[in-house]
This record gives sequence, C-alpha cells and structure tokens, in this order.
Amino acid sequence: MKSQKRALRRHHAARLKSKRRHYRNAYSGGPVAFGKVYHTPCPCSCWMCGHQRRYHGMGRQEIKARARCS
Repeated sequence: MKSQKRALRRHHAARLKSKRRHYRNAYSGGPVAFGKVYHTPCPCSCWMCGHQRRYHGMGRQEIKARARCS
C-alpha cells in the first residue's frame, strides 16, 4: 500500500492556502507574495505578534517545570 504522506501534505497545503488567501492582501504581490504568506502567516515580529518569551519571559508551565527540577 502506498504511503499517504504526499497526499496529506498537499491536502494541508491547499487547506492553509485557501484559509490564508485573505491575509495582508496576499494576491496583491503575485504568487511569490502568496507563497510567503502561506509559509509565514505572521506579518511582523512586534510584541503582539512575535515570540512570547522574547517579550514576556517564560510561561507559567516553564516556570513550574524549572522550579520542580531545581
């Protein structure tokens, strides 16, 4: 029996592309811009969109786990 990995990957790619086609005017820049929006949906790295730990420190679970280990 053939593996379904390729079909599943294509299914998820099509699903995400249809979901993200309205992000930041994805079609205004052409297919290259649309591909970038598909792979990186977050438009920036400000404190609201970026990585949580960079701006707000560790989360509660991480703090509890480190307290247990030390």
